[in-house]
Amino acid sequence: MKQKLAALLLCAACLVSMIGCGQTSAGSAASSAVSEGAVSSVASQEAAAPEDYLASISGTYVELFPELAKEEYRNIWIDAVTPLAADVDAQTATDMLLGMCMAEPYGPDAAAQYAADPDSMAFNCSFLGGVAKFVMDGDTITGLDDQGQQVFSHAYKPLDVDNENGFIFYQSEDENAGQFTYFAFSPDTMETTYHLEFRYAEDLADLQSWFEGNYAYWNAAAIAEDYDQETLQNVIELFATENLSDANN
Repeated sequence: MKQKLAALLLCAACLVSMIGCGQTSAGSAASSAVSEGAVSSVASQEAAAPEDYLASISGTYVELFPELAKEEYRNIWIDAVTPLAADVDAQTATDMLLGMCMAEPYGPDAAAQYAADPDSMAFNCSFLGGVAKFVMDGDTITGLDDQGQQVFSHAYKPLDVDNENGFIFYQSEDENAGQFTYFAFSPDTMETTYHLEFRYAEDLADLQSWFEGNYAYWNAAAIAEDYDQETLQNVIELFATENLSDANN
């Protein structure tokens, strides 16, 4: 039982499909786990990225995991997890899957914590920089705070960055964009994997590794603000299946 729980915890850390096995990791076990992917690993990697990815995801997005954690969706989780959790209680497995993607530490603090205690490894998948909603509109990305006030709004151009994980990079056309200068998107869309995953930073180097730098152990996960229950069910089932199926192998 203890070994099974440890395996689930390790796989739950795999939310971020963008994490590549070629990255320098906090340890070989973590690197192996995250290279498997989770919510969107298979679907997003097999789907060809649209020629203009940013335009293809136009819409308003909120944080994914606070939505997934709502009590009204608990039964969807239990139904998805029960046939996959083997000897682990479905409620326990659900809590672990959610918890491993809702950590608070990130950056150097998280790297130091997880180096000292690898079993506590988790990811912060929230929006940073005071943003509560992202609005994608053609080549423009806008961030709104929890009062609906604009945090930033910039036009972005594609950026050709050599990377082995299939990220789609964009750079702000505003030289004073600060934390929102660069974005790196996984090729997820609401149509293919029912959610988005992305990172953003002032320094392009901070988007090259999930385990080092100012944004270590952070990867924003988002869902369309106007999602319906079928979409929630789809993303929960995909997340549970890809994590727990790997744990059972």
